[in-house]
Amino acid sequence: MSERIDVLHVDDDPSVLDLTEAYLERELESVAVTSVTEPSTALDALEAKQFDCVVSDYDMPGTDGLELFEAVHTDHRKLPFVLYTGKGSEEIASQALNAGVTGYFQKGGPEQLRRLANRVEQAVAEHRTREIADRYSTVIDALGYPVYVVDETGVFRFVNEPFAELTGYDREEIIGSKPELIKDAAAVDEAERRLGRVLSSSGPDVERFSVDIVPKEGDPIPCRDHMAALPYEGTSFEGSVGILRNVSDERARREELETKTRALDEAPVGITITDPALQDNPMVYVNDRFVEMTGYGRGDAVGVNCRFLQGDDTDPAPVARLREAINAQEPESVELLNYRKDGTPFWNRVSIAPICDDDGSVSEWVGFQEDITAFKQRETALEHQNERLDAFASIVSHDLRNPLNVAQGRVDLARTTEEPSHLDAAADALDRIESIVEHTLTLAREGETVGDPEPVAIAEVAADSWETVDTGSASLSVESDDEIMADPDRLRNLFENLVRNSVEHAGEEVRICVGDLSDGFYLEDDGPGIPEPVRDALFEPGESGVDGNTGFGLAIVQEIATAHGWTVEAVDAVDGGARFEIRGVGRPPSPA
Repeated sequence: MSERIDVLHVDDDPSVLDLTEAYLERELESVAVTSVTEPSTALDALEAKQFDCVVSDYDMPGTDGLELFEAVHTDHRKLPFVLYTGKGSEEIASQALNAGVTGYFQKGGPEQLRRLANRVEQAVAEHRTREIADRYSTVIDALGYPVYVVDETGVFRFVNEPFAELTGYDREEIIGSKPELIKDAAAVDEAERRLGRVLSSSGPDVERFSVDIVPKEGDPIPCRDHMAALPYEGTSFEGSVGILRNVSDERARREELETKTRALDEAPVGITITDPALQDNPMVYVNDRFVEMTGYGRGDAVGVNCRFLQGDDTDPAPVARLREAINAQEPESVELLNYRKDGTPFWNRVSIAPICDDDGSVSEWVGFQEDITAFKQRETALEHQNERLDAFASIVSHDLRNPLNVAQGRVDLARTTEEPSHLDAAADALDRIESIVEHTLTLAREGETVGDPEPVAIAEVAADSWETVDTGSASLSVESDDEIMADPDRLRNLFENLVRNSVEHAGEEVRICVGDLSDGFYLEDDGPGIPEPVRDALFEPGESGVDGNTGFGLAIVQEIATAHGWTVEAVDAVDGGARFEIRGVGRPPSPA
């Protein structure tokens, strides 16, 4: 034992004290002996200094060694106490050992002194070991974790009560058995591999790894093992020590979190989570659907506010509603026109809700984002369809009623007067009804979606349309060399109606010109221009400034343009005639 041993020796004979001190210093590697001749002085010394062992004579003036032991034992219960006396007997030895003294020796020659020195060293070593064990036992008990010690032969030499409770075995069943009692073969091999890493010069001091403990009854218990080698000197391996931690709850929480995270990632709607504690309330999580829907990767989105999805045509009103809801810490749902990373607009139904801590404070905001572009398109189409139905209802209720009344009246007159001219008038009214029905059906068809657009030459379609309309002596000039993306048949119908409109309103001597615009094309004439009474309702069905005209031509033109995604506007031509400008027209991509 290299650590110094402090010995208190009590004997009323100074010569014995000197001799004993000399032998202790010779036999023990490091020792300091304090010699006193009176028991009272010994007690004072114990109060003033800490000793590792007391060696005492038995027969001393005023008291004996056992009485001194009792006095020492009162305040120093675990301190080693050895009786070394010249007055020895079996009776005294029995009393001493029954009282709890560490050792009993009769004074004698060198051999007895060597035995005394050996017992002192042994007693101190045992005392120090117990102190360390008690200290670490207190720490281990305070931790409450299962602890084990496996010796160099791979056998359990110690397990604490929490370890026994974890495995379901009694401590007596575990101690002396091998780890195979509570582990499968793979787990045993893994523990041996980890211990090898600890013992290697380059390995860690402590290995931490997962292990499933197989209890006496029930399913395996997931644990985390913290394993280290027992302290050893030289090459003499003495075993390993470990602390287990039951991670069943931790694993369950992790699996629950993984399930929730997977559910968020795979949800069919975009999900975002923002952190209001960070500056500008940035997104800290976006799911896969958000990335797919917006085109922005997680690297683009996480760490910034979601307003980057807004653009020039985003309505500020619903944005303000979201801001007000966040300030009020209340949920809200709005519809926004947002923009993807490539600039494509899409309609986004955004719903937000606060996530609160136990104290009621908002810790995060969760947002749900749903692409409703198709829904908005259907909604717009339905609104347009309803508008057309209203228009058709107006036509049926107004435009058809007049010729129908005329036909009914003329037929009635023909019956009563037998005048054939009344039947001719009724036939004209029926022709008018047929014309209105045909144009109404055409208008309904023109409101349908166009076919796949393809490159079409404006000059060619304008010329073809001119041939299919009764233009009399009117003239056409085409000042266009552009191609546009359009449905050829629908575009031809658009030109036919524009040409017919000019001829009917400006007369058969009218001159018509077709030309290019930066984003479309135009058709203009040199006629009298647009009549003031119908200027504001020019594209509504039934509006016309010519007697006998159904007023459907320009309505059909607008339907065809709208179906292509274009706009059509009537303006005054430079020479005073009417000019129709069609804009928002796409052109074929340029050759690479």
